[in-house]
Order: sequence, then C-alpha cells, then structure tokens
Amino acid sequence: MLGPVLNESDIYREWAPPPAWRAVVACCWEQRVAEARVQRVVPDGCADLLLRETGAEVVGLADDAALVSLPAGTRIRGVRIRPEAVAPSFGVTASELRNRTVDAADVVGARRSRALVAEPALDDWIQSIEPDARAARAVRLLEVGTVDEAAAALGLSARQLHRIFEVNVGVGPKAFQRVRRFQRFLQRAEAGVPLASAAADAGYSDQAHMSRDVRGLSGLTPARLIAERVAS
Repeated sequence: MLGPVLNESDIYREWAPPPAWRAVVACCWEQRVAEARVQRVVPDGCADLLLRETGAEVVGLADDAALVSLPAGTRIRGVRIRPEAVAPSFGVTASELRNRTVDAADVVGARRSRALVAEPALDDWIQSIEPDARAARAVRLLEVGTVDEAAAALGLSARQLHRIFEVNVGVGPKAFQRVRRFQRFLQRAEAGVPLASAAADAGYSDQAHMSRDVRGLSGLTPARLIAERVAS
C-alpha cells in the first residue's frame, strides 16, 4: 500500500512480498526522505534488512523505541523478516540482534552484504532460508493464547519455549506478545478508534495497562504517540 506523501519527494510505501518469499518475509517497503528528519521507530515484532546503494544493514527485533536520524536524500529499501525467520536468515542467535542495527557484513559476510542490493542475489538468499517450524507455530499460538497454552500445545515447558524464542526470534514470548498487542492498538487507534476502545480491542486489561505499555514501548503517552504518527 502507498503511504502518506509528506511532500513532493518524501514517501513511505509497503507491499506484499512475492509468493516464494512469504514464509520468510512479512512485507517489502521503501522510504525516501527529501529533508533531514528524526524518525521514531517503535517495536513491531519483526526484523528488517535495510538495503542502500552502499550496502545492507540488519535491524533486529526490538522491545524499545529508537529515534533514527535520516539525512536529506535518504532512500532505503527494506525487507521485513518474519519473527520465526530471524535466526535462520542471519545465522546468529536472534537475541544478539535485539534492539540493534548492525552492518549486514558482520552477520552474513561482506560479499553477500554487497550482493543483496541486487534483486537476483536477494531472491536467491531469501529462498534459501528455512524458518524454524516450532518457532513459526509458537508465533501463531501466541497471537491467540497465553505463553503456558502455547508451550503446552507444543509439548514444551514455558522455559523451553522462552529459549526457542530467544534463539530464533530475539525476544522472549511474553515480550513478543506485548509488542504484538501494542501493534494491534496502534492499528486501531490510527484508524480513528477512540483510545479506550482501541485498548480493549487490542487485548489490554484496562486503559491504565495500555498507557503503561505504550509509554514503555514508545517513550510517549498514547495520545502523543498517535498524534505524532498521524502527523508524519
């Protein structure tokens, strides 16, 4: 979908990945910035591969907000990596990437990092990735149930499930659920749903619970965060 046009040159858009990528990639995106700005990036439960003309960067799963400086003329293409595919994509324990942006050369090697900016190499790399099956199922279960319920459905203890998430996803299962609930709230609130209703729809126990989580994950009150995101 096409994002809001900020001026004649600023744009953010995202679109569905090719069918062959969908087990690994949640979406593809592009951002172009004409004037220098600072952008608040909040946790979304995925990792990203950032592609620039000069090379690539890896952004791990986050459980904290980051303020990113974007110089004038910035142009970035991105591939949003599904949570269960983070460790298989980058060949490291996913928790090593948590809340970090690193040069892709440090995790996939300099040669591959340079090659990934070209579509054929990117396609070959993505199609070579095999997400962990247990992590993939756990991600789906945690969208609809508790950590204990997900662990039981997988025949695991809660501690074993936590280990699978730390290794493959990068954050623990409870932290992952917290981020996904926060994202559900943002989607509803940005669509114009009143904050209290958006909180209930997202699964918060009450508005105070929502306010604590939103401030913890974004650094702003809910009202200020939604106003900032709508304005930008």
